[in-house]
Amino acid sequence: MSIPKICCLALVLAVLPFAPASAGRTLDEGKLDTSWYGDDREFRKADEIDYLWVKPGFSLSGKKVNFAAWMEPQLLGEKAGDRDAKDKRLANNLTSNMPEIFAEAFRNGLAGTVTVVKSGGDVKVVGRIVDCTEGSAAAKFWVGMGAGSGNTTFDMKFIDVKSGDLVAAIHHRVVSGSNLSTTDSKFVKWVDEFAERLSKKGLEALYNSGKKAKD
Repeated sequence: MSIPKICCLALVLAVLPFAPASAGRTLDEGKLDTSWYGDDREFRKADEIDYLWVKPGFSLSGKKVNFAAWMEPQLLGEKAGDRDAKDKRLANNLTSNMPEIFAEAFRNGLAGTVTVVKSGGDVKVVGRIVDCTEGSAAAKFWVGMGAGSGNTTFDMKFIDVKSGDLVAAIHHRVVSGSNLSTTDSKFVKWVDEFAERLSKKGLEALYNSGKKAKD
């Protein structure tokens, strides 16, 4: 082998260890950046969850779960530039309330199965809002048919505290299409229903029964 070829091979080998395991993909019209979860993985469309991934064998049963403070909103996607000051204010308000919204839902819906703790625990849950809009109450009332819908889209990670490994991942959009609901009230309702589904089926079963999510 010639010296130039040896040098090229050495350069490639030197770079390989520093190459990322996965560059990630962008899904859901730009709102889902899979690199936020680490290595790319197969998300599935599960019962009332747009994108879900669960590590094989993982269960929340018997676990102590800590809902940590969420990251600041990072509005992503094709319509991020359309979000105004009211939308961003709503995203910030929801972000500060997220840990307690989920904690309360889990305490009520998973009592006896999951223990919610304020720190430590077995599983740490963190998240972020990636899109949010109040919508238009007037359009909901006068136009209907989905006009003026408000929505909140979020990312959420369940992390094993001991190993630091990702054990579950969620990306989902909650839509408020009725003039009888607001973006935040609809979100709280979805979280309560999410906890109820977990009490009946569990994360892994939800994932296994789902279908591969479309881009």
